[in-house]
Amino acid sequence: MDLAQEYVRRYLVSQREAESRLADEIGKLEAVGHRIIDGGQTGQSSWMYTDWLTGEVIASGDDDPDDEVFEQLDPDGMFLHIDNVVRHPVNPDNPGIPHSLAEALRDWVDLLKTTDEDIAQFVGWSADDVAAAR
Repeated sequence: MDLAQEYVRRYLVSQREAESRLADEIGKLEAVGHRIIDGGQTGQSSWMYTDWLTGEVIASGDDDPDDEVFEQLDPDGMFLHIDNVVRHPVNPDNPGIPHSLAEALRDWVDLLKTTDEDIAQFVGWSADDVAAAR
């Protein structure tokens, strides 16, 4: 098997494992009452925060974010931005290819324009298996 193909497979498996650990961590946080949010500045003065899981808009505005808005929405301080949830790094073992090539392969997999089908064809998996790992 080609070393580049093996590296991409390892990277996909590492991504799937990291996403699983993230989902577990979020589940634990939600179980104790935290609401995971996403968002922030969307323009020079506009902002929007959403529920990370559902995409529901929690608050938005066209001026500087107002701390009072969040105090009213989250009086108990239970909102937690997704950026503050610990993510585990995706660093698969390198099967002997140069570091720069491994980095280029990770970039290729992570590109939105790289299709699951392209990756599946390269590594010999089904497109569904690739989609589940990405």
